[in-house]
Amino acid sequence: MIAPGLPAVDTLAQAQGAMALPDAAEKTDKAARQFEGLLMGLLFQTMRKTVEPSGLLGDAGQSRSTYEYLMDQAVVDRAVSSGHGWGLAERLKASWGQPDKNDHKKELPAN
Repeated sequence: MIAPGLPAVDTLAQAQGAMALPDAAEKTDKAARQFEGLLMGLLFQTMRKTVEPSGLLGDAGQSRSTYEYLMDQAVVDRAVSSGHGWGLAERLKASWGQPDKNDHKKELPAN
């Protein structure tokens, strides 16, 4: 019996609406893409510092830098999410998936 004023709990509806936890492959893919995006964003920021402002986005320092940052992030997000980045994410996933052959041979030197 449910106390008056408390909502009824439908466990079947809750179970159907629950999201499955991401597996290791999904986590690896997400981490690799985020890392690639981070590096692309840092490169864009560094490259942007070497270019003279064109005046297209205004001459005010803070507003222009904000618009440029947002534009760079949009380009990076689009490239990484569509899989048209540098290919770094795929290489990272491949290297993370390979077992290290020397893991079992690592030992501390005997003194």
